[in-house]
Formats: sequence, structure tokens, C-alpha cells
Amino acid sequence: MSKNDADSQFDRFLDEWSRRDFLRGMGGALAFSAFLAGGVEFLEACGGNSTQSNTQNAVKGGHIVEGVISDIGNVNPIFINDTASATVGYLAYARMVTVDANTGNLIPDLATAVPKVDSDQVSYKVTLKDNIKWSDGQPITADDVVYTYQLMYDPQYKAVTSRYRSQLEQHLESVTAVDQRTVVFKTKGPYAPFIISFINFAILPKHVWSTLQPAAINSSPMNQVPTVVSGAMIPVKWDKGTQYQMKRNDLYYKGKTYLDSYYFKVVADAVQVANQLKTGEIDVGQPDLSQWDSLANVQNIDRLSYVAPAFDYYIQNLDPAKTPKAAIFGDAQVRKALLTALDRKAVAQRVYFGLAAPADSSVSGAQWVHTTPKTQYPFNLAKANQMLDAAGWTKGADGIRAKNGVRMEWELRTNTGNKVRETLITVLADQWKQVGANVTTNPVQFPQLVTQLSQTREFEMILLGISEGLDPDTTQLWSSKSIGGGALNGAAYKNPKVDDLLDQAVVTLDREKRKGLYQQIQEILMEDLPAPLITYPKAVWGVSKRVKNWNVGPWNGASPRPWFNTVYVTDGK
Repeated sequence: MSKNDADSQFDRFLDEWSRRDFLRGMGGALAFSAFLAGGVEFLEACGGNSTQSNTQNAVKGGHIVEGVISDIGNVNPIFINDTASATVGYLAYARMVTVDANTGNLIPDLATAVPKVDSDQVSYKVTLKDNIKWSDGQPITADDVVYTYQLMYDPQYKAVTSRYRSQLEQHLESVTAVDQRTVVFKTKGPYAPFIISFINFAILPKHVWSTLQPAAINSSPMNQVPTVVSGAMIPVKWDKGTQYQMKRNDLYYKGKTYLDSYYFKVVADAVQVANQLKTGEIDVGQPDLSQWDSLANVQNIDRLSYVAPAFDYYIQNLDPAKTPKAAIFGDAQVRKALLTALDRKAVAQRVYFGLAAPADSSVSGAQWVHTTPKTQYPFNLAKANQMLDAAGWTKGADGIRAKNGVRMEWELRTNTGNKVRETLITVLADQWKQVGANVTTNPVQFPQLVTQLSQTREFEMILLGISEGLDPDTTQLWSSKSIGGGALNGAAYKNPKVDDLLDQAVVTLDREKRKGLYQQIQEILMEDLPAPLITYPKAVWGVSKRVKNWNVGPWNGASPRPWFNTVYVTDGK
């Protein structure tokens, strides 16, 4: 098949699929939605006005409704592993240090300053601000800090299933309260990501959580609606699947927010986010990409967008103990052929409406360690078919390939409500059909999908998105230590060389040497392809003109939001 023929077939597919499944339900709108809410680097404001305003003119009172497509799961900072939960969790809990939205630089939060590693290369001293309090009036102290970290690494709290446990057990030697305001951390050796990845944690109130046995912490209702917090907003009520309500924290150390209340409203999908922005039912949200241009003509809406260090990717389950489909994905030639069969340039332009770029590595281009590996997989259906033929996967009478009695068929899941991903899994299934694979698609609820990926690992293939962190360490994604237990190596990928390079990189303090190690990892991952990246999407926002200082940026679109105390609504309602 020629490139032009493939393009025409792709166009016809998108046209037929969107007509068949969306035009009736969406009143003529093509229902494709945006990527997950987080973003991390390189601000690019475009297509609208900034919401920046001088707080001298700020109006006190009122509320904001943020529209989202996924409900929260667990807002406890030691458990958070999804965007929705992070948004709510980090409005409720302050951190020791936080992140500037535009630069990505660390800035103090509860701490007086961003700590630096001591001359011994293993010690870090954090000093807390004076007179900082929990929402119940109790002081925030070094004991709270020590307790929070004990939950994640101390053997006596082993029953607490924090996803950070394996890394902290490996690298953290001790956390000590020197006095009520001073904490000293010691690592077991030099550990480059420690400040960025592990001192920017939010802190839990010891006097509240220590009343529970360790195992009971995992299932406490306070994981969804905490009673005592330190952030700008206090949780009030969670109507599961509908909305999450928060109110102003009068004891917030930065001072009372201008807003009285904040609502985190769950809507059906990102098309509805766009529609409710237009009607004023919600004030802020990430709209469907297909609606982006239409929002430019809405007088009461500002549009914001920026390049996000984030990616969409598909995870192939390589664990035969979890799925018999590992017999398919365990074949490296199959993994390479499947990626070769995808027209990622067309996907970026037509599924993402040009608001994405095709991925070329295992990290986004926004990361300072990014390189374009030598091995690439440009779209070539003929070559993909040849690769599968050579690997012994032969087509049957029905056009579906098989080898040793195993048919090339599997289920592909993604999260409901994100129409870009719902569209994309259907596009992937169609393109893989052209090389002899029979793929069924199954959108499921986002919290369920996260559990399947990070806990039970009972799936065949999942399409999801990752919002990258400040530090380039990808141990959570690719290390064999990060299989299950809340970590994100759902593919069960195991490569001793990658494990070794990841371990070397986190103890290497020289920036250029560290960069070289991560670039070696990128080269290996592009050969192994356990979970290939498809696109690097942009983050897009619609913001009501009544909302001022909604200062989302590439480093904290979803969370943290250290600017939230400056947000106000012009009508005070």
C-alpha cells in the first residue's frame, strides 16, 4: 500500500468512525478530547488572553467550578497516582517545597528555603516556617514531617502501600527531627533526584493519622475527604462521580484565599467541558481539542495552551503470569512491527487536531535529557507486514495472524471520557488490522484503569498518558523494582541493563554524566519497546473571563498550584 493510499484510508476511517459514533450523540461535533491535565515544561500561551490580574483589585468571596472528566481516587499525598487526585490533594495539603508554574524551579512552600545537599553529599536540612498551622489550629512541626516519611519507608509501616516505598527504602537512610522546626534527611548514598522528587512531598498531620493502625491507613475515608489539612482549601464533601467540594482554609499560611469555595465537577467528557465553558456551568477546564477553535469566538472565555512534558503511550503486558497475550507481546519483532504499522504523524495531525507531535523517544522533548535514539520506526505498512511474516506470524483465512496456535488478538483499554484516547484506540485497532491483528477496544473508568495498571496488572494492552515530573528519573516506569505495588511499570518490563543504568543515574550528581546515562536508557527502550510512546500532546485550557490569576503553566497545570491563593472572581459570586 502506498503512502497516499494509506493516508486516504486513514482519512476515510476517521470520517466514517466519527460519523457513526459521534455525530448523533454530539450534535455534529467531532468528539475528540484532550490529554490528562498535567503539564511540566516550556510555557506557550496562545490563542487567547492571559488571566493575570493585579491582586490590588481582587474581589473577595465567590466560587470557582473546574470541570474534569475523571473523578478523584485517593487524595492522600503518599498514595496519589492520578491527575484528578493530585489536583484536589495538593490544594488540601501544602508541601515543604513546590514548583514555579512557568520556570519549573523549586520554590519554598512550608520550608523557609529550598534545601541543598550538604558537603557529605547525603545530608539535607529543611527548616520549616514559623507559625504554620494545620486547619484545626495545631502547629505543623518537624514531627509531622518525620511521621509522613516513616509511613513511606520505615519497616514498622510496611503495611502502608505507598507507591514511593521501594525507592525510599532503597535510598533513604533516616529522617530526624532536630527540633520543632528542623528536619535532617540522610540518604544511603548520593541521590540526585532527592530534593526534586522526595522533598517536595506534602506533609500529613501526625496527630490525626497516627491514631490509625498502618493497615487501616490504606482504606481510611480520610484518603478521600481529609479532616485536617494545611493547603489553601479544606475538603468539605465528595459526591462520588459527581463533584468534590472544598472551602477556604482560614489558617492557610499564605493567608486566606479570595475564594470562598471551589468545586471539582465531573462531566461526561471533554466535549462537555467545552460546552459547559460556553454556557458558564463551569469556569475552568481542559476542553475537547475539536472544540478549541470554536472557543476562540466565545466572548466570555480566555484560551490558554502550552507544550506539556507529557506523552500518550500504550503498555503491552509482558507478564505470562497475568495474561496469555504475553506470548504475542513477548516477541520483540511483534512489538517493532506494531509500532511500524502506526502512522503517528497522521494521528498527531488528525486525532489531536494538530495539537500534538509524534513521539520519537521514551521521554518528551521538554526533558533536558531527551535525545532522538538512532532506532526509529517510521510508518510503513508493507515493512510491518514483512516483519511479522519473518517472525513466523502467518495470516489465516480470516486475515488474522497466528503462531504456534496463538492468534494475534487482544483487548485494548483506555479511560472513558477522554475522546482523544477513545478515538485513538479505535484508530490503533484499525491500523493494526492492516497487518493481521484483531484488536477489540474497551474504554473503562479511569480509577479502575490505574488500578489495573499499577496494582493488579490484569490487562492485555492499555493506552494512557503520563505527565512527567521535574526530575528525569523514570524508575517508576521502567525499573523491574516498579512492577505492582502502586508503581507504574505495568508492562512488567525487566532489563538488567536498564535497571543498572537507572540506579547509576540517580546517584550521579554530575549533570552531563547523568544525561548520558538517561540517553543510553532511551536507546535501549527504543530497541525493546515495552510501552511505546505515540504522541507528545499540548495542554489546553478554557478559562471564564470572570476568573483572574488562573496561572496554570507547563510545570503545574493540574498540581501543585502555589498561585491558587491569588485567584479571584470579578463578580464575587
